[in-house]
Amino acid sequence: MAIAKHHNREEFKLTICSLREGGFVETAPILASMGVACFVGPFRPTGRRINDFVSSLRHQKIIKRYGPFDVQHSMDFTSSPFEAVAARLRSRIFLYNQRNLNENGHRTLLKIKAACARRIITNSFAVSDFLTDLGVDSRIIRNISLGLETEPAPSGSPTIFQDDPYLLYVGHVEPRKRQQDAIRTLALLAPEFPNLRLLIAGHTVDREYLNELQRTANELGLEKRVQFLGPRKDIMDLMRNASALMLCSDREAFAWVLLEAMSVDLPVVASAVDGSCQLIQHEQNGLLVQVGDAEGYAKQIRHLLMDPRFAKSLSERARADVENNYSARAMVGKIENVYRELLSCRTSK
Repeated sequence: MAIAKHHNREEFKLTICSLREGGFVETAPILASMGVACFVGPFRPTGRRINDFVSSLRHQKIIKRYGPFDVQHSMDFTSSPFEAVAARLRSRIFLYNQRNLNENGHRTLLKIKAACARRIITNSFAVSDFLTDLGVDSRIIRNISLGLETEPAPSGSPTIFQDDPYLLYVGHVEPRKRQQDAIRTLALLAPEFPNLRLLIAGHTVDREYLNELQRTANELGLEKRVQFLGPRKDIMDLMRNASALMLCSDREAFAWVLLEAMSVDLPVVASAVDGSCQLIQHEQNGLLVQVGDAEGYAKQIRHLLMDPRFAKSLSERARADVENNYSARAMVGKIENVYRELLSCRTSK
């Protein structure tokens, strides 16, 4: 959506292909209002059945009808090389965004995909290092951080969580996110701040882990002070009313949720992993704690709660950093430079 909104229309004609129907009904009218063509087509298989592969092969013809295309840019989380191979067979320049550390992906397939790509855009140095360790030629990697729309967004309806102060955790419920550290942090703070609560928002990836988190909260006597909200559409409103955002992951490719919090003046306390350290300078625009250190998290949050002036100075610096360094417009400009680079290479041959 950022590319659709900010791309140079005089230089590039953009067409968007959605892999699935989900969300298309909502986004298609918005894209149409921007003058951007869009359609749905399974440009890679969404399953492992023969029929899925046959369907994707057939849809390559549909994609071709919308073209011809000089560049095929994939926004992808999968290690599947299907679309990369298909693009190369049709003489399209293929590039893609590597936005994760290949969690649950296949290393060999990702190597094939990378070999078919003329450029790979990474969203953090952690991802760039992961790819080079995988054997990808560093000369085709371009690191471009994700960008956030920095224009103030209107607040939605008042959130129901306004009466008492609360800490907010936003992320998939899965072991690598370490929500248990946030729960243990609340247990340490509970005697000093009897009204403080913890709200955990996000899709449950691991049901057994969710049950474990609920047991931990119960064992610590926090069953009424820890709330599991599931997926939410009002995350930004929850952020605007929270006391702090916690992110305790043991690894992050790029901590997008930190940018969102920083953009609405919410102080952030995060684990000191690569994807977070790229965004946070400790005690300048946020706070960093070693992975698993509940005492450390409690110390930093106590500081925020007891010293509102310090919390405000962090959040103001954080918002300025987002506006100056992580805007969607700046991100799109850098992506367009990659397009120009690739197209100039084709022209010069």
